[in-house]
Formats: sequence, structure tokens, C-alpha cells
Amino acid sequence: MVSKSGRRSPSEQAAVVHANPQPAQVVQKKDFVDRVVAATGAKRAEARPIIDATLEQLGEALAAGCTLAVPPLGRARVNLEKDQRGGDVITLRLRRRPTGGRSADE
Repeated sequence: MVSKSGRRSPSEQAAVVHANPQPAQVVQKKDFVDRVVAATGAKRAEARPIIDATLEQLGEALAAGCTLAVPPLGRARVNLEKDQRGGDVITLRLRRRPTGGRSADE
């Protein structure tokens, strides 16, 4: 039900977002590196330090709460929280353009 303010309740938002749920697939770092090497034709020994540095910079930006605009990945907005054990909880909301859309960088 939509409230007077025109907003849906959190459970209704979740129902809309998860109307077509798919099981999550986990891509391990080794598989990710293999995919990048296959897509670029680079040698694994050359690609690995670049991929490691890229992932490290993404992790630092997310941990700092930065919004990332990284086409074609999309625009990632971050919410930072602490859990009960003192660990960081990073909630990431990723908005992607529809397939075939052009980014501002293209």
C-alpha cells in the first residue's frame, strides 16, 4: 500500500525489488582474475597486480563511504554502519543503466 506521502513501506519495496529473485552466484577472486585475463588477452602475471590495486582502491573508496560512478559497473551509493561486534557494515546500492545505454564517459 502506498502511504499519503506516496512512498511504499519497506516490505512493499522489497517485494518490488525481489519480484524476480535469482540465486546469487559467487565469483571467487581467482575466477574474476581468469575472466579479466580472458577478456583482455593480458598475461596473468601482468594483469594480477593491476586487478589487485583496482580492487584495493574500490574497497578503500567504499569503506570511506564514497559514492562511486564507474561505468559500465554503474553508480554505487554506500551506507556505512557498525554492527554489534564493532565491525563495519557496508550497504551498497548499485544503479545500472539499461543494457545498451551510453554513459557520460563514452
